[in-house]
Amino acid sequence: MGPKAKILIVDDEETVCAAMRELLELKGYSVMEANNGVTGLKLCADSPVDLIILDLNMPRMDGYLFMERLMERWENEKRAFKLPQVLVLTAVDRNTDLGLAKNLGASKFMNKPFKSNEFTSAVRELLGR
Repeated sequence: MGPKAKILIVDDEETVCAAMRELLELKGYSVMEANNGVTGLKLCADSPVDLIILDLNMPRMDGYLFMERLMERWENEKRAFKLPQVLVLTAVDRNTDLGLAKNLGASKFMNKPFKSNEFTSAVRELLGR
């Protein structure tokens, strides 16, 4: 098995983050957390990640703006880093919101609350491992 996949969770709900972290670490992934998009972008810039698990509704910078800024950085840096997969995990259920997230680069969507087996399957699928 190769190096551990690096996953960044960007979500302001501490209990949700803790549950995701526990599941992911049990599967052998390296996990970082940010409670808003501003911190999430800084962590991405400091340490490239393979997957971002992103909430859409957060303080300071929501998930939409986070994805927009991530894409801008990727474009501005002449695609110098591998763009991570983005799993949107949110309570938002409106098709227009999810469509906007997809247009901004989201790879897959799941609703909160999530089922652990579906969550870990989605992560494995997106990482290709």
